[in-house]
Amino acid sequence: MRLQLRALLRTDSLNSLASRKTALVALALGGLTALTGLLLPANPAWAAIPTLTRAEIIARAESALATNYTWGRESWTPDSPGTAGPDCSGYALKCWEVPQTLLYQEEQGVNSNFSPRYTSYSFYNCLGPWYALSSRSLLKQGDVLAKHDGDSGHVVIYASGDAWNSPIIYEAPGSGLTVRRVSRYLGSEYRPLRRNYVVDSPIILDNPTAKSIGGSDVGGNWTRSTSVSGYHGDNYQVRAATTGTAWARWTPRFPTSGAYDIYMRWTAASDRASGALVTVNTPSGQYKRIVNQRVNGSTWYSLGRYTFAAGYSPTAGSLTLYATGADGYVIADAVMFVPAQ
Repeated sequence: MRLQLRALLRTDSLNSLASRKTALVALALGGLTALTGLLLPANPAWAAIPTLTRAEIIARAESALATNYTWGRESWTPDSPGTAGPDCSGYALKCWEVPQTLLYQEEQGVNSNFSPRYTSYSFYNCLGPWYALSSRSLLKQGDVLAKHDGDSGHVVIYASGDAWNSPIIYEAPGSGLTVRRVSRYLGSEYRPLRRNYVVDSPIILDNPTAKSIGGSDVGGNWTRSTSVSGYHGDNYQVRAATTGTAWARWTPRFPTSGAYDIYMRWTAASDRASGALVTVNTPSGQYKRIVNQRVNGSTWYSLGRYTFAAGYSPTAGSLTLYATGADGYVIADAVMFVPAQ
């Protein structure tokens, strides 16, 4: 494990920016969101972390499966088995978007130094924007279990199942192994933890959770922006029209098979694409839709109802937005999947 973080951070109160972020999420969901498990952070630096849905945490965790454990690394290229992946604490940090808003790919280089650089020691001793649960029976998907004996430790992401015996977890197990989703026994030395600013909601994936190709950010992501208000979360991503390959893809893990209503969100303006291509990938094939991003901004715009299979599969359960061939700037903001009633 990395060097231990030994200094406790100075205590302060929650600032108004974080409060506004939490309120914006609740408003954006139009009453569909139930905010649970929120705890005010003790340090002003922690307020910089965005509000996150459990679906985003799990989608990120799934995208790293079968990548190679790499000590000291927080990032990976999604859905790329056999490539460099994270270590155990880096895996949890990336899925939790801590300590900053992290896009999927290695936007600051393979061996970049994020600050503060949390470790298994930091997790276990609650030295970051998270807190200990009073019982493992309170665990929900996207929470974390951590252990540390004073010299070494381990961090895993809880998915489901019996929290006391052999839960289903995501973990970067160690050198020579790959990131995996597995059911295994976790002893009482593992402490249950929850991130600040996590919401229970329909499946909402914000723009940092979209794998993107064809942009100016290092690592292939589209450019982040806050120029036009009304976006979901902390920002949105934008890409100018191009004849080259440029797309952003959101892939959730569907808890059950069945029909889901899909909604997209963007910030509208006169320089946006009036005919951006969207493809919905399902087990029965790919469906194409065209969206006009000059109108219907800052709302959840319906793309219709589609049937997906349970699990995680970019080819059989995802949505892709293209800047290729567009007639203006294309905005990748957020996507929502709601089980049909």
